Amino acid sequence: MSTGKPSRNPFVASAQQSIGDVIALVSADSTLPKTTRQNWAWALRFLCRVCGKDPASIPAHPDYLRCLLKKAAPTASGLTAAAWNNARSLAGKALAWAGITTVPGRYYQTPYTDEWAALWSKLPAETALAYQLSRFCHYASATGLTAMEVNDPVLEQFHQALIEESMVENPWATYRGAAKSWNNAVDRIPGWPQIRLKVPTKQAAVFTLSWEVLPHPLRAEINRYFERAAGVDLNGDFARPQRPQTIETRREQLLWFFSAVVNSGTPIDSLTSIKSLLVPETAKRGLTYLLNRRGGKNYCALWCLAQFLPTLARRTGLPADTIQALLRYKRALRIEQAGMAERHRETLRKFNDPASVLALVGFADRIERNVAACGNHGARVAKLIQTALAVDLLLYAPVRIGNLATIELDRHLIVVQNEPRAVHLRFPAHEVKNNQDLEFPLPRETIALLDLYLTTYRPLLTRYQSSFLFPGKYAGRAKHVNALRKQIHDTVFKFTALDMPPHRFRHAVGKIFLDRNPGQYGVVQRLLGHKRVETTIAFYAGEEGAAAARHYHETILKLRASGVGGSRG
Repeated sequence: MSTGKPSRNPFVASAQQSIGDVIALVSADSTLPKTTRQNWAWALRFLCRVCGKDPASIPAHPDYLRCLLKKAAPTASGLTAAAWNNARSLAGKALAWAGITTVPGRYYQTPYTDEWAALWSKLPAETALAYQLSRFCHYASATGLTAMEVNDPVLEQFHQALIEESMVENPWATYRGAAKSWNNAVDRIPGWPQIRLKVPTKQAAVFTLSWEVLPHPLRAEINRYFERAAGVDLNGDFARPQRPQTIETRREQLLWFFSAVVNSGTPIDSLTSIKSLLVPETAKRGLTYLLNRRGGKNYCALWCLAQFLPTLARRTGLPADTIQALLRYKRALRIEQAGMAERHRETLRKFNDPASVLALVGFADRIERNVAACGNHGARVAKLIQTALAVDLLLYAPVRIGNLATIELDRHLIVVQNEPRAVHLRFPAHEVKNNQDLEFPLPRETIALLDLYLTTYRPLLTRYQSSFLFPGKYAGRAKHVNALRKQIHDTVFKFTALDMPPHRFRHAVGKIFLDRNPGQYGVVQRLLGHKRVETTIAFYAGEEGAAAARHYHETILKLRASGVGGSRG
């Protein structure tokens, strides 16, 4: 492969100016007033900083910048909307001065080398084949790649470059389309390099069958099982009625398992009962099929299924030898999982920075200040106040999103005292995932925000009378869980640049508290509703190590400063 040095952006020709080039031109032009040079250079650098990119890597092209700025979180950088608009305006003036706003619609990609131009000319014009290979040909030209050097690792590098390319809205689709079209060209275009590429896929082909495919006797038995699970079970197989969400999860697991058993070679007609589905050799084939779909690597969903199967066998009265065999499969597929997932830990590390902590805990106050400054009382502002309240509740009452979305005014928000006003948020055990009663006294600041929302802003968000704190589009329904989740995540990112889906608040509040109070797992256990303190320790062990060290250092330094222990020597 050629070692020619590519541009900082591997799709952009050297003739395409970057934002860094424009900053240099502005700074060097002595005919511009000094204040103008400073303001324009500041605005350009600030836009790059908000977008998290080096000025030299950003093509100075309006279309590219528009795509890039759509992904920015300017409010998180401490700017008001007016200040952000001012920065964009100043940057726009600098680009206009440099003649950037008059360039053609597409920013200047690297032209094709002679080899790639010759290959490109072979493709039928204005076809999907030509369109899907266009960007790859530009990339190959920019990186000095020859056609005979194209292979699967090169295509993966192309995908990584696409991820950094803000003009591409769907990098995965462009990456996959290039691979498919390359193979198409191999088959159809005379003279095309005879190198076949692996077409990437995010997952193995969908294999799950529909419920209608299940033999009627099996489907009827499964339905009877879940009817029993949902009610009071006098046989004692179920300790308590299972929640609708749990039943739905189990239904999906059974359909998934049934599909795997069928795909492993078992005839559908032979699966007429739960007993026939859980015959040890049949179950083993199904589990092995699911394991092989991941290249023989175990995974959490398979482990959860393996946990359920022996329980299902016991509750349906299957023989002891069947249960013992399923227990062996369960042990073989066991995953030792302690603590939170790495993706959550990665985000929580940001809370080692006090600025991130302040940004999160001060989110609601910031929203209120912005709303007060704009003086608007429309639905858009009402939605901001709704998000601020939701976030405040997640900080002081870190419940799961399913509970948050379905808070009812007269059932979950309990006024325990009128003067001074005191409100508790309470969830009975049967509504909570791990069957624990939860009750949270709300601080006065949250109560004030709650009252403001209920009296001024909530009426702007619904046309119906509703018992729900966060009403949905339709009468009698709460806001959909997914809609509230996205609203919280997107707004928090906009104002703080923190990646905080609602469930991550539960992890964040635990870390923030333990960083300031090392070892006090009992408080976090009660706050999060964990049944056992060991669960809390497993989640946070290691996260508070740095904080504990800081507390220790402070103690030693205080002793050192006070002269305790006398002088050395």
